[in-house]
Amino acid sequence: MTDIADDYTTWDAPYVLGSLTGGERREYEEHLTRCPDCRTAVAELAAMPGMLALVPAETALGMIGMPDGSVLEASPPVPDLLPKLAAAERRRRRRGRWVAVGGAVAAAAAAVAIAVPMLDTTPQPAPPAAEQVIAERSMSPLEATPISASFKLMADGDRARVVMTCTYGESDLQYTYRYTLLVTGADGRQIELDQWPAGPGTVLTVDRTIDMSPEQVQKVEIKSAATNKIVLTGTV
Repeated sequence: MTDIADDYTTWDAPYVLGSLTGGERREYEEHLTRCPDCRTAVAELAAMPGMLALVPAETALGMIGMPDGSVLEASPPVPDLLPKLAAAERRRRRRGRWVAVGGAVAAAAAAVAIAVPMLDTTPQPAPPAAEQVIAERSMSPLEATPISASFKLMADGDRARVVMTCTYGESDLQYTYRYTLLVTGADGRQIELDQWPAGPGTVLTVDRTIDMSPEQVQKVEIKSAATNKIVLTGTV
């Protein structure tokens, strides 16, 4: 036996890793029946082999370089990692220089924390719901007008959302027209959404959610505030 024959406090890790000889293992197991402290130490290290199996073999073996500075040759796949670690410890002991393997186990456990990505358990905000476009139309002129327009009908919960964009054509005339956006439902109900004045070269957007379901919207129209006539219309 080595110089630790009467001191079992450093035998727990070699026992768990399987680096004790057959005689030492039987001796230590007999000691465990009489020593609750050593039984507790073994229980605390029982999970180490499973953790070591997650560490790349080259990383773990590099952590337990031999006393003369050498290391074991590059090891085969992870399943052979524990035997290699045990062999390294036996070589240390044959040279008469015992270094507790607990440090190597702790280092390998730290390597596990590095090698295995930590799961981010922080609650992530839900991605915004994609806009549900029910219809998208260009509006047709019903009489001569310098503006062009289009609209999108979207679902905003159980209500309809109307987004209308209109463009006032370039002109040498300095005109200003006032228009009203009008939505007509299938039951004939009409809702005026907005009114605005604009002149040549103007581009504007009206975005409104109304108390009408998307399925009820039948037409979106623009009328002249001056004449009350429909100048542009779009049917859903």
